[in-house]
Amino acid sequence: MNGRRTDCWGLLLLCGAAAWAGCRTERPDAPAPEPRADERVYVANQASASVSVIDAGSGEVLATVDMTRFGFDVNSRPHHTAVDPDGSHWYVSLIGGGHVLRFNADNELVGRAPFETPGLLAVDPASGTLYVGRSMMAVNPPQRIGAIDPGDMSVEELDVFFPRPHALVVDHDTERVFTASLVENRFAVLGQRSGEIDLVDVAGPPHTFVQFALSPDRRRLVATAQLTGKLLVFDAADTDGGPVAEVDAGAQPWHPVFSPDGGRVYFGAKDDDAVVVVETAGWTVARRITAPGIVEPHGSAITADGRYLFVSNRNLKGAYEPSREVENNADVGTVVKIDTQTYEVVKTIEVGAYPAGISIGPAG
Repeated sequence: MNGRRTDCWGLLLLCGAAAWAGCRTERPDAPAPEPRADERVYVANQASASVSVIDAGSGEVLATVDMTRFGFDVNSRPHHTAVDPDGSHWYVSLIGGGHVLRFNADNELVGRAPFETPGLLAVDPASGTLYVGRSMMAVNPPQRIGAIDPGDMSVEELDVFFPRPHALVVDHDTERVFTASLVENRFAVLGQRSGEIDLVDVAGPPHTFVQFALSPDRRRLVATAQLTGKLLVFDAADTDGGPVAEVDAGAQPWHPVFSPDGGRVYFGAKDDDAVVVVETAGWTVARRITAPGIVEPHGSAITADGRYLFVSNRNLKGAYEPSREVENNADVGTVVKIDTQTYEVVKTIEVGAYPAGISIGPAG
């Protein structure tokens, strides 16, 4: 494992006018999360050019926001969503539409930022900056991620010096951004204020890092590896030291999420049609959840109190049979709501085709 540090600020490509603003893993003194009475789940339906807005409590689809209403075509391919901490706004990346869009809590479009093949999104709750990676579908995108000022949706592009940056997470406590390559065993740690970048090389066979998650106490960084089927665990303060644990997760582990107390990591094993539960105390697989609605799981999001896990499911092979008659089963994807105390799917929610990225936040 070798890290390489350099000053990247002089290498920034400015695309907008604004500057870039500026084991149990729970802390012993961390207060228990307060349950939220009203949360919203935002699911990007990649093949339906829409976003489903779901009430987390009832599981009801409150709205289906059609991207074609805003001048984009049916191939705009919404991929991922993110929500501001107060729920006042939410965002969606459009791979085919070449934009990141900002909506208010009433699902009204209030801003847009052009960005080539945008993929994963991450909001920095401290500065409000929205970070954007590149889509997995992009063959040769710029070797840069984006930092968007939500006030005017201006974009600053940040060099990462490796091809196809995809995985993305923000550590607001230490003002760092983590992103990883899809084609190299390498990720970058960018200092938001310092302007430094640490490039971390990970030993072993090609992993293809899909997505990161950061533990609530900011001590552990986990990465899902598509090709090796592993969950790799890093010391977030010393990523150069290599993985401190590796978990055999299953076929094509996708987007991970920590429980609010840091005791578990949840993610879908896409090609196993299963949701994997990993206990962080010993980094072992505690449960693999299967159900009719869990078909090619993609994104994961969890309620603030940790009671319910929401997982989006692509259903591209049509293995799930919708409750209504359709010409092609693959035209209907699902979001499953899982009770994290019993591991039971308490609701299967039918949404658009190819539900991909998912996020959750308070109702604004």
